[in-house]
Amino acid sequence: MEKKAKIYKVIDLARIYGIHPNTIRLYEKLGFISKAKRNMNNYRIFEELHALQIKVCRYILGYPFTNKHIRNASNEIMWSIAKKQWDEAGQNTDCYIQMIEQEIKKAQKACEMLDNWANSIKNNEILLENKMLSRKDIADYLGVTTEAIRNWERNGLILAEQVGKKGKKLYSSTDLGRMHIIYMLLQSGYSMASIHHSISMYDKGHAELVSSALDCQEYDDFISVGDRWLYELNKLLEAAQKIPSIIEEMKNLSDDYLL
Repeated sequence: MEKKAKIYKVIDLARIYGIHPNTIRLYEKLGFISKAKRNMNNYRIFEELHALQIKVCRYILGYPFTNKHIRNASNEIMWSIAKKQWDEAGQNTDCYIQMIEQEIKKAQKACEMLDNWANSIKNNEILLENKMLSRKDIADYLGVTTEAIRNWERNGLILAEQVGKKGKKLYSSTDLGRMHIIYMLLQSGYSMASIHHSISMYDKGHAELVSSALDCQEYDDFISVGDRWLYELNKLLEAAQKIPSIIEEMKNLSDDYLL
């Protein structure tokens, strides 16, 4: 026996997921959920499919984003789900999870470097290959734009070691290590000014002042920056891994409900 589709108002879904009703309207406007039907009074009417779509949105948007690649990948999931393109949604989710896992690996590496850096230990490990890297190489590896790299240069956070053909700036693997730390601190919410101050302290041989330059009351707080970043990334991964089962549930809705 078929079940009749459950009907929700905007306020109902807002209460279920602990968000403002305008957030749900925004999801619809951005194409993250399917268009809602309207009743005779022109109020939005949502069904079980919408409830599950919003659940996916919260598993994605309810956590901090780390870079534009992860954000773009998550958008593709929500757009494909809103269009009921289930196979594509599954593929997009796999890609999204892989990106988060790659970001976790970068975070783990950055944490190691931060620990060494804060303790004034020179880290001479070659991160990629023993070669000079362009802005684009660095940007692609960290998942940022080349303009972000230029901005770090303008703020005195990094300085190219060599200039290649046609005046192209090049960086060493040591520079990449430094940029790992800059990237991590920015993702963790530190301002450009405080990062510049801390790096200046380090460059002048005052590693013991790095933590205070970052406005941390305790040295251990500075070291734990990476741990907090890794914690957030692992929570994001945990949420992402729940999405495939929700997609399957949405895919099977038509067998149980009159939509």
